[in-house]
Amino acid sequence: MRRPGWNDLPPALRSRINHLLGARVLAASVPRDSGVLPGTHLQVQTSQGNAFLKAVDAQNPARLDLLRQEIALNPLLPPGTPRPELEWSLDEELPGLGTWVAVAYRMRATLRPVDLDWPDEDVAGLVRAVRSIGEIEAPDDPMFVPEVKAFPTQAWEVLADRRPARLANHSPWLAGRLEGLAEIAAHAPEAIAGTSLQHGMLRVQNVLLPTVPGQEPLVTDWVRGGVGAPYLDLVSMLLHVRVHGGPPPEATLRRHGLPAGTDPDAVTCWIAVLAGHYVHSSMEPPPPDAPEQRAAEHRLARAAVAWLQTRLGY
Repeated sequence: MRRPGWNDLPPALRSRINHLLGARVLAASVPRDSGVLPGTHLQVQTSQGNAFLKAVDAQNPARLDLLRQEIALNPLLPPGTPRPELEWSLDEELPGLGTWVAVAYRMRATLRPVDLDWPDEDVAGLVRAVRSIGEIEAPDDPMFVPEVKAFPTQAWEVLADRRPARLANHSPWLAGRLEGLAEIAAHAPEAIAGTSLQHGMLRVQNVLLPTVPGQEPLVTDWVRGGVGAPYLDLVSMLLHVRVHGGPPPEATLRRHGLPAGTDPDAVTCWIAVLAGHYVHSSMEPPPPDAPEQRAAEHRLARAAVAWLQTRLGY
């Protein structure tokens, strides 16, 4: 999807943003892959430094609420969370423009996206960044919801009941296995429970790696806070790595490992939950404001089902 650029924003909003930044925007660019959710996502440069900017208007009410949630969550994230520093946020009725919500994060110039040619050092850096999230205790705050409550875990059960014809578009391996997969996913409440911080919406593009030795990576788009087992974000991320041409997830786990004490059966259960979710979601009608979302979910479903086959060994 094409995202609005800096010059696509209303002049009054650009003026307001320049004022809040404390300097005029000199250059702005849309990141190479800024996801499927609508709205403006921009990397901007001013004489005072670099920032990452998000903005959305009331024409996208669901996204408006998500961005408000992201802004409210940011100050609640625990110390040590690899997140960009929030500079300011705006939630205003602008004359003649309606309601706009915007947020700017300070971004270091010494950060770069993950190299999608997947050199070993980038795979290792990505794994370290994601594992560091699971090492943090989630706050005791209602904004941080247990993953077992936030993430749908009954997709295979639904698919076994409905048996949609389009299921054959994913993998012939699924035929006759829906009830068995539903039984595996039924163990999710105990398999994914924990007290670790979860990002819950990780993609490869969320992780920025340092170009200077000794600096820390950043993880962007903290839209929601989750609580669960320390391995959840890592497993989810490895699916996205595979979809973007990266190494098979099992190869990465053999090389870099899982958090200490992780139960292999719990990991298999979580992969089954993810596979069911993406298979089910990919067959739903596309959201009108995110037409590419179902195609992305279909790719994730294929990767998750293939990984599940490897884990189960049949």
